[in-house]
Amino acid sequence: MFRVFSLPILATIPRSGTWFLRYAISFLCHLDRGGRIDDRLTGQTFGDPAGSAFDFQGFRGGPLFHVQGTLPDDHLFIGHTVCPGFAAADVGWWGSTPFHVPGYDYFHEGMNYHYAPIDLAAYRYTPVRVRALERSARRGRSRPIVLVYRNPLDQAVSYFRYSQNHKEATYNSMNGRPLAAVALRDYLFESALPSYAKQFISYQALAARHPARVRLVPYEQLMAKPADILAGILDHLSGTPRERPALADAVWLARPDHMKAIERELGRSLDGTRIDRGSHISQVSPGRPDAHVDDSTRAEAMAFLNRKGLDIGLFEWPLAKRAATAA
Repeated sequence: MFRVFSLPILATIPRSGTWFLRYAISFLCHLDRGGRIDDRLTGQTFGDPAGSAFDFQGFRGGPLFHVQGTLPDDHLFIGHTVCPGFAAADVGWWGSTPFHVPGYDYFHEGMNYHYAPIDLAAYRYTPVRVRALERSARRGRSRPIVLVYRNPLDQAVSYFRYSQNHKEATYNSMNGRPLAAVALRDYLFESALPSYAKQFISYQALAARHPARVRLVPYEQLMAKPADILAGILDHLSGTPRERPALADAVWLARPDHMKAIERELGRSLDGTRIDRGSHISQVSPGRPDAHVDDSTRAEAMAFLNRKGLDIGLFEWPLAKRAATAA
């Protein structure tokens, strides 16, 4: 078992492609190691037909992944965390703004980092030296870091819908009320946007300080050209461009309808959060406006984030659906 002092970070804002990245990169690693994956919908076999099948029953979703052979590092983090090396004291409101639910900041939520769960390895846990990660990132000496982020309005709408069917009350309620009874606007300004700002600004700050180390990637670009954008992400994490002949196959196998077919085969959601065997995979098109996010709410959200110091020009804002007006 390795002791991790430094590792590349592929972070996401919640509901910004986390599981797509986990599946696609895990499939790529498996194919690179001579394994095979059978497409549940087409029957086609990818990889070596004589290779070992991907272990969906044992797949836990990280947050650490053994990526030796696909990346130059042994391990890769894929999940939600505040950017290592970020100085909270540099942002006045940061410390007094709590995340509205757990899960935004893996490396600072008091987990047992001596036993960080890992996938694709012969061992199930590995120790991580979080303080060492922080020191190297603060000095600009860390392994590469990427943040994939969705525009704040689509992210809030997606997380709102996702949380309504979460099996844990921490997520499916707000101030003791079921989310189904909460107005989206209240959720947006009281929960979603403050948490989004708190996570995002940590990467914005480190990207400004260490631009060669930290890269910001819009989720909308990833969804528009998944193989091309993921190749760029992997090149950044590797430190150099590489040929990845299995990447297009891995991305294809991670498509939503195929992952849902795998969930039906397993009889559960792959992320383990759903009620009544529902799927956690959303097929809502990025950029699709929601009926409750009108021009006024959109402008108010942009102003809110601007006051927090976020560069709102970095977001690919959706077109708002205008509020109905009286005849």
